[in-house]
Amino acid sequence: MIKDIKEDSFGTCAYGKTSPKRNSISATTKSINILLSFDDALKLNLAIDECVRKINKYKRNSVAGKRAALNLIIHLDLERMAIKEGKI
Repeated sequence: MIKDIKEDSFGTCAYGKTSPKRNSISATTKSINILLSFDDALKLNLAIDECVRKINKYKRNSVAGKRAALNLIIHLDLERMAIKEGKI
C-alpha cells in the first residue's frame, strides 16, 4: 500500500558547512553557524512553512495547540537538516 501523505517530516535539506568546523564543536561551544546554498535554503523555507501552517490549525486554547511546536533537527554527521512537528 502506497501512502499519499508524508508522515515522517515536512522536508529535509543539506547544508554546506558549519562554523566552527564540526570536529571542533564541544560542550563549551556557544553557537554554530550553518551555511546553506540558495537551493537548500528554499527547501528549508518550504519545510518550515508547511510545518507552521499545520500547527497553526490547532486551536490555541486547547492543550494540543499550546504544546504544538516546530522541531528543527540537525544531523551533524550527515550534514542534513529536517523539519518535524514537535511538542513542548
